[in-house]
Amino acid sequence: MSKRVAILESIFGNADFERAVLEPRGYEVSYHNAHSEDEVIAAGRGAVGLLLETAQITPRIYDALPEVRVVSRYGVGYDTIDVAAATARGVAVMNVPDYCMDEVAEHAIALMFALSRGVVTHDNVLHQGGWLTSRAGVRVLAGRTIGVVGFGRIGKAAAWRAAGLGMNVLIYDPKPAPLPGLRATFVRSLHELLPQVDVLTLHVPLNANTRGLIGAAEFALMKPDAILVNTARGAVVDPAALVDALQRGLISGAAADVHTIEPIPADSPLFTTPNLILTPHIAWYSPESQVRMRQYVAANVADFFDGKGGDHVVNGITV
Repeated sequence: MSKRVAILESIFGNADFERAVLEPRGYEVSYHNAHSEDEVIAAGRGAVGLLLETAQITPRIYDALPEVRVVSRYGVGYDTIDVAAATARGVAVMNVPDYCMDEVAEHAIALMFALSRGVVTHDNVLHQGGWLTSRAGVRVLAGRTIGVVGFGRIGKAAAWRAAGLGMNVLIYDPKPAPLPGLRATFVRSLHELLPQVDVLTLHVPLNANTRGLIGAAEFALMKPDAILVNTARGAVVDPAALVDALQRGLISGAAADVHTIEPIPADSPLFTTPNLILTPHIAWYSPESQVRMRQYVAANVADFFDGKGGDHVVNGITV
């Protein structure tokens, strides 16, 4: 069996950390800048594993690369990979769900604070030479209710932090699994959750069930002084419905680190929508998490072939 692993593309520009993990375990690592189907096929020939960040992995790619047994993505989400096609061909799809739990949870809490205390608005006023123009929307979080949608690793980390701030924690997850020691209440549906929350924070993967999860009907159920924080995936929230909800005052504010198109187009209405904080998909990052991600995504391949893929395999394929 070939033991070559192809890094199709990444933002890092080298394979230093990946080689440090894989070469001692007997693997050869090649680094490419492949994005199109043809480029990916050329880069992956002879490889047993593919590492990727944004490249789309399609059925044609699987068929052209029959030696590939595992596809491992940099990050938690894996919506760029055709998982059904991989599963049908016996290819394992892997992610790194545990490299940035604290970073994303802290970013979600930071955005919640920024909205609730008017940090960005008041900073802008002062930088423009003004002083206090309004106290509208500034409020305390202690005693208020946060709704956590998605109770995986990051959702749990965010819920712990919110509980520590003295917030009441409500959780919606289709497969509820209580966390011992956390004071929280599970609800049976998203629509049961929405009218009760002052803060809604999203921590779900992007898939057929979550695409457009928060749209016009959901915004209509929320309190007019509620705020939304999205550090999950951009397409979990309908962007047109979000703009409409903020313009019409259906909710009082929102913050998003993830977007349906990245970078955000210059003419996007998001830039002129009131009470909307935007950050550039940075929630995952710290110097430490970047190293962990690169080490974990590489280790996934060797672990898979050693029969130790564990819960980093998202489609149940084993060696």
